[in-house]
Amino acid sequence: MRFKSDRPANKRPPAPTRSEPLNDQRFNDLIGKASAFFATFERDLQGDRAAAIEEINARMVEYGLTLADLMDPAETASLRRVGSPH
Repeated sequence: MRFKSDRPANKRPPAPTRSEPLNDQRFNDLIGKASAFFATFERDLQGDRAAAIEEINARMVEYGLTLADLMDPAETASLRRVGSPH
């Protein structure tokens, strides 16, 4: 025998709430924690970018590639036309 719930299967139970009111101090604490979280996330992104750039540079050296080798020939030609004094 299966028991039926009054609650739909895809609905989450409500999140527990704090009994502590949101006063100025608690608000500032929460803002500080959020800021610290986002600062950590931003540092991680910058570190990931730096690591990716280092890896790309290492592969370019390994395979003897230059930036010109990575450019689209059509884009390079259009840049030359735009920059030409004619």
